[in-house]
Amino acid sequence: MAAFLLIGIALIATVWTTRSSVLDASDAVRRGQASALEQAVRADLADLEGPPTSEDLEGMLRNHADEGMRYLAMVDEHRRVVSEAGTAVGSDTADSSNERFREIGGRLRLQVRRFRRLKDGGRNWRVIIELEPIQATKLRDAATRSLGIGAIAAASLLGVAIVLVLREARRNAEERERERERRLATLGEMSAVLAHEIKNPLASLKGNAQLLASMLPAGEKSKTKAERVVDEAVRLEQLTNDLLRFVRTGAIRRERVDPGALVHEAATSMPGDVEVDTTHAPRTWSLDAARIREVVVNLVDNAIAAGQPVTASVRVENKRLVIEVADHGTGVPEDDREKIFEAFFTGKTQGTGLGLAVARRVIEQHGGTIVVLENPGGGALFRAEIPES
Repeated sequence: MAAFLLIGIALIATVWTTRSSVLDASDAVRRGQASALEQAVRADLADLEGPPTSEDLEGMLRNHADEGMRYLAMVDEHRRVVSEAGTAVGSDTADSSNERFREIGGRLRLQVRRFRRLKDGGRNWRVIIELEPIQATKLRDAATRSLGIGAIAAASLLGVAIVLVLREARRNAEERERERERRLATLGEMSAVLAHEIKNPLASLKGNAQLLASMLPAGEKSKTKAERVVDEAVRLEQLTNDLLRFVRTGAIRRERVDPGALVHEAATSMPGDVEVDTTHAPRTWSLDAARIREVVVNLVDNAIAAGQPVTASVRVENKRLVIEVADHGTGVPEDDREKIFEAFFTGKTQGTGLGLAVARRVIEQHGGTIVVLENPGGGALFRAEIPES
């Protein structure tokens, strides 16, 4: 993108510089054309016996029409037009301006003062010449066309650059998504195998440990050790359940439910200081109630662990159902705001790191998105958006 932009800027700069040079050249051409006509008119007037008549000026105008002359006039010392040929631009032919060259109506007006060789009764004469700078105009038009073509080329180049950059960004995003799906699929297969292989022996281990703990007298060290085995077995059982829940790929089953009641029930089922706002919740929304309840439970559980009090809310924005859960913990570093939704990534000392991965999968299966933001009141704010089906 930067390379294309620099090329476009260089192209515009080159065309603009060329146009400026051409405009300077056209000014020189105009003045050269005017000077040439002045010399020609001087020579023609020198051949006359006295002040020229209108017929004389008409003849001069015809002779020099191809050179751009469009008007010729003789003016006395009182700025009165004595004779003229052609049509002047404007009504101030005999103006009092002392400018030798003037731009008037697309023409160049040239005043030649003090024609001492033309005297009549002691009067001095001036000659007014108006000409169309044909060659200079052609040069200016060519320069303007070149600038327009350069601008179009630069804009086209920039457009191509934008299209290529967007296409490359989309391709990279799609490739990252495919890679993530491949990684999740492989991880899911491994997790499913491990969970199934562990589940049955673990159930036997847990049952026997519970039986042993119940048979031992209270207060003995051996009973404490047996209870510790039971606790670890329960933790492993939770891990296998989390793994199985994570790899579950069954299609969601959406139906009309009350999202406010759903979020309120899921959030308040968790132990902790949780406040739920359903004031602006819609009456119904198409959701897989069981899976969304699982998402809310995971979000609230993480929020409670991060820092209470926790607030949860549900509402509609831009025709999308918005579920937010905010905590008052330390927040999520910006570099980790995407990583926390990956499997087994966790900042807690305990836990599998699968809760948020499961939440994102469920929300994406609903066609929605989930992100973590900075809570204005301090902490983290998890925001899930789900479109209507």
